Amino acid sequence: MKLIQKLKKKKDTIKESFFKSVIYRIITIFLGMLVIFIVTGNLIAAFSIGFATETIQFINYFFYEAIWTNYHDKRLRIKIERTRKVDINLDFDQLKDISFEFSQTDTYAKEAYESILSFFENLIQNEILTEIREDIQRDKNYFESRHKDRSFMR
Repeated sequence: MKLIQKLKKKKDTIKESFFKSVIYRIITIFLGMLVIFIVTGNLIAAFSIGFATETIQFINYFFYEAIWTNYHDKRLRIKIERTRKVDINLDFDQLKDISFEFSQTDTYAKEAYESILSFFENLIQNEILTEIREDIQRDKNYFESRHKDRSFMR
């Protein structure tokens, strides 16, 4: 679940990479021109060499960033695919038993609480489980009422 959220949050798109490149390059253009001017004492040479060098580096950085982002996202997707493939056969009675056991869970950890609530929500939203939705909702309500006064609820 965390991997999927990380991928959704990681929206370092080509557009964002472009703007990051522009801002970074504006700073480095002026620094490069300043160094060239200090070394040569020639303002025209500083602007010419500095601008040409930084323009090439800008293009290089933009493509590097785009390739890196694509590579990173592919690796993350592969990792998600590996962790999401589970083939479990459960009947309704087993799901109701799991739901009941989760409803009895007593936790003071916010992450555990949120994970169990997410489990309940996913079951309730599943169209196939309409037949046992009332049981699951009952278990969810009991779980929530059991945790309503916890410090992480405030």
